[in-house]
Amino acid sequence: MSPSFDPTALGTGPAPAIGAADSAEATRGNSDFAFIDAVASESGLLAEQSRLADPAVLELLEQSYGLKGTLVRIPTEKDETFRLQDGEEAYLVKVSPPDEDPVIVHLQTACMEHLERTAPELPVQRVLRSLAGDPQVLIPAPGGPFDRVLRVMRFMPGDLLATHEASAGQLQLVGSSLARLGLALQDFDHPRADRLLLWDLKHFHRMRPLLDYVDDEQKRSLAENIFDRFDEKVVPLLDTLTSQVVHGDFSPFNVIVNPDRPDYVTGIIDFGDVVRTPVIFDISVTMANLLGTDQANPWEHALQVMDGYRSIRPLPVEELEALIVSAQARLLLRALITQWRASQLPQRRDYLLSHSKPDWDRLAATAAAPAPKLPLTP
Repeated sequence: MSPSFDPTALGTGPAPAIGAADSAEATRGNSDFAFIDAVASESGLLAEQSRLADPAVLELLEQSYGLKGTLVRIPTEKDETFRLQDGEEAYLVKVSPPDEDPVIVHLQTACMEHLERTAPELPVQRVLRSLAGDPQVLIPAPGGPFDRVLRVMRFMPGDLLATHEASAGQLQLVGSSLARLGLALQDFDHPRADRLLLWDLKHFHRMRPLLDYVDDEQKRSLAENIFDRFDEKVVPLLDTLTSQVVHGDFSPFNVIVNPDRPDYVTGIIDFGDVVRTPVIFDISVTMANLLGTDQANPWEHALQVMDGYRSIRPLPVEELEALIVSAQARLLLRALITQWRASQLPQRRDYLLSHSKPDWDRLAATAAAPAPKLPLTP
């Protein structure tokens, strides 16, 4: 089901030089470094942070939504993000950066609204409409190529999965929740669903140049092995893997849980990485975040999520083989992007590299353990 949405109706000016529809053609023949720069730019990772004053945000919220209250800024990578406490009600407020096309923001919003209409039983964060009835409000941004986008969502209380030591059964519930989310998105489409996204693993085989930023020989050897296996096991299947629009970042930091509830997963947040891609790459995110968290059994937690997923949405054996490799590729991609950004942000180099160390350690632990044997029992 395609949404009734015309991207030109937002009136945001000319499209960016590298757009989703023609990005592959525009970068074909260029070096992979040029492709990486193009993807990073469209992903919003090369822009400088731009801040609105808190009083200006409060004024916009009152004018557009009739909301008042106390605003608390939440540190995030791209968007300016706030928690607004208005009496007993709490809201999440997001303002997009001035280099992000409002149509990309609309993709995220439309995805959330689709889920609210078609799968209201899923605990997805809800978008609040403005006084004018719109899901997002444009803010003129003279310093950027696009208007900025203001959105307000219901704040979802609870604990992040990242802060909770989940049992095997609970991790299976995380996997089954992701499967249900994916099934609910099967009929969703949008004009910019095929956008460029640095985190999208369908581009992983073109990220090998990032190895230039890895000085340690053991890390580089480990990474080259993962690239080689991805080229062998995944790349030949890219055109045949089951694909659709997916959440794209179902990580422990975007899943809210309540151990006292039988369904365990009580909230799904942050649709900022929504994209059309092979379905297994959606599961790879969750698995990658759990690889090596148990040093004695590096694969165990990730496989528990996969078991829960497959209980709702079975996967062909060939896609399972590709998933095992892509889970490691996703964890490696995070480590490589952090190394790369450390080279571009020398003032944050030590901080960024300290955060990439656990990823390298978990990759090494996973590589040293026997790989899961297929076929796995559902």
